[in-house]
Amino acid sequence: MKRLFKLLPCLMVGSCALSAGPIFYTSLTSFTTAVGTTPASFGFDSIISGSSGTGAYATASGLTLNDFQFVGTKGNGTYYLGAEGPLYYGADYNRGTGSSIQGPGLISSFYQISNGQLTITMPSGGVTAFGLQLWDVLTYDTTGAGTDTVDLTVNGSSGSVVTPAFTGTAFIGFTSSTPVTSVTLTGTTAEEFPTISQVYYSTVIPASTAPEPGTLVLMAGAFSALVLSLRHKRNAGADRHRA
Repeated sequence: MKRLFKLLPCLMVGSCALSAGPIFYTSLTSFTTAVGTTPASFGFDSIISGSSGTGAYATASGLTLNDFQFVGTKGNGTYYLGAEGPLYYGADYNRGTGSSIQGPGLISSFYQISNGQLTITMPSGGVTAFGLQLWDVLTYDTTGAGTDTVDLTVNGSSGSVVTPAFTGTAFIGFTSSTPVTSVTLTGTTAEEFPTISQVYYSTVIPASTAPEPGTLVLMAGAFSALVLSLRHKRNAGADRHRA
């Protein structure tokens, strides 16, 4: 009996993996491989009129698109969230990926931000994989020189990526064995504003976190043996009482 209890944790490794923390990725290719299928995705062209258009969502309700809610807070009870076409302001928003939304920088004297963060709330039921294509926009700049280390925080765990200056985009994402209902995105440098052009997500448990079929068979066998052993002990105790 004691040996069985010692063996159970080893047989339950597959089950334990299902409750592990998020795994972060800074490559869309690696993220897609981990998901096991092409993730669903969406951009922000639908909320912008024309390549030079802009929109403001600096409210407590923010922006809801495809059942994802984006709310930018400034740390002082007010809000910051904008949407921009690629030609809105110099080269800052034109990374060849269409329209974008911009959350608050961590700190900005110009925009009166003391502790900025973007909170993203997932659709009902949560997601098991989530990723963002992004870069940074620097206050007072029109050349696209913005760059920063951006943190994505999921249930107390964080992954980071450095956004590129002038051209290209970065990627930050995660997979999780259990559904995630919200995340936060924050910068680390004053006057740098994280800007997102594409969202990727999945609600399927990633293949890398699912237990192998053989593990499931072993787990079932171990639990069956445990039930039989407990039943045998109970019957033996009842026999002693009758004696």
